[in-house]
Amino acid sequence: MALHEEMRAFLDSAPEGEVDFHDFTVAEVRTAVDGWMEVAGEGPEVAEVKDVSVPGPDGGAPAIRARLYHPRPETALPLLVFMVGGGFVANSLEVEDTPVRRIAGTADVAVLAVECRSAPEHPYPLPNDDAATALTWALEHAAELGADPARVGVGGHSSGGALAVGAALRVARTHPGRLRALAVVTPSLGADFDTPSYRRYAQGYALTRTNARWFWSQYLGDRLADPPVEATPARAQHVEGLPPAVFQLAEFDVLHDEATALADRMRDAGVPVTLSRGEGLMHGFFYMDRVSEAAAAANRAFGLATGRLLHGPDGTRPRA
Repeated sequence: MALHEEMRAFLDSAPEGEVDFHDFTVAEVRTAVDGWMEVAGEGPEVAEVKDVSVPGPDGGAPAIRARLYHPRPETALPLLVFMVGGGFVANSLEVEDTPVRRIAGTADVAVLAVECRSAPEHPYPLPNDDAATALTWALEHAAELGADPARVGVGGHSSGGALAVGAALRVARTHPGRLRALAVVTPSLGADFDTPSYRRYAQGYALTRTNARWFWSQYLGDRLADPPVEATPARAQHVEGLPPAVFQLAEFDVLHDEATALADRMRDAGVPVTLSRGEGLMHGFFYMDRVSEAAAAANRAFGLATGRLLHGPDGTRPRA
């Protein structure tokens, strides 16, 4: 189907048009990514929001920035550990504040948003180490966060989706069976820039192939030619230990096909997967509730599906 009219109007309204990040400094790219905060607007109220300092890998410095969103602090709700996105370069709790608030309320879960270190100052594997460390710490400290240690999942948006899947694969080995859910939105899972969706949507849909390659080059450097599987989990083969998953994709997104490939491999391994292809949506819809009814509907559906996985058949269902 065609790109939703509201999204086409949003693209057409951009005064600078389509930009090439090769012409930008890293600081300028981060400023550009910060622009999504204006698009998202102010998020819904959440009863408790507080910053959390997670000890870094091996218990050392630097600490990992995190923020807890708890809609019902008096109740031990399930916990979603959510890796925020930003192309591996501009990972930001602030940019993802509004959509994370929305997930907490819609899913009726506590959300621990995690800001892993950013490239190029901190390239692979440091962000992956942060993600796995934060997820492991959350499993061990869920009760201290006012959450249920038996109902913990992991998720992420865009590059945060890659970090979430990488962390889930590690934790599946170190803490088998502990994760309740994997929930990702338009995840950036591979550095193969020649998939059909990379070719079809290379230009004109918010995230271009050129800029996606720029982000990956900052993250992997010389390893881009032969990327590690943990960094590009679309290629992961041993996925049978992953928990039941929700994939919310966007049809008009260069990242669409690599996420579909991983979801299909998980299904083949016997892992339950709910996947929405995001018809008519483009990358960035995660922030676009105020400008697109279709984006708001997809984001709400993602929250509800995530809540159902985390609460389980015997738990309190997320509010409709």
